[in-house]
Amino acid sequence: MTIVILGVGNRMRADDGIGSIIASELMSHLPDNILVYDAESSPENYIDKIVQAKPDWVIFIDACNFKAQPGEFKLFEESEIQDISYGLLSTHTLPLTLTIELIKQQHKCRISLLGIQPKSFLMGMEMSDEISSNKSRIIDYLLKIIHNK
Repeated sequence: MTIVILGVGNRMRADDGIGSIIASELMSHLPDNILVYDAESSPENYIDKIVQAKPDWVIFIDACNFKAQPGEFKLFEESEIQDISYGLLSTHTLPLTLTIELIKQQHKCRISLLGIQPKSFLMGMEMSDEISSNKSRIIDYLLKIIHNK
C-alpha cells in the first residue's frame, strides 16, 4: 500500500504550522511506501507528485477548526472535510477542499485529513503550548494509523 502524507501550514502563523512541522519530522523515519511532503501553505503544488505516486491513501495534516479544545486532533475522512471550518478563508493559497478535488479528478484514492484544533493563527506568534505539547501524541497517532492499514 502506498501512502502520501502531506503536511500543510504556515510556520509563521502560530499553530497553523503544525502540519508542516510534523511532516518535516516524519520525512526520514518512514518506509519507502510512505511518501511525506512538507507542503507549507501551498498543497496544490504537490498535486502532480501525489498523482504520479498513485497512492492508495493520501493523508493531509493541517490545523483546522472543528470546535474542539486547542491541541485536540481527529482523523476526518473525505466526506467530512467539507464541514470543517478554516475561518473566514483558508490560510493556504487554494482551499484544501479544492486541492482534494483536483487530486480526485486525476486519481481515485482514499483521502483523509488529520485535523489539529489550533488556538491561534496570528501572524508572527509562536506555536501555542497546547499544540506544541501534543506534537508527540499526534505523531504517535499518525504512525499507529498508517502501520495498521
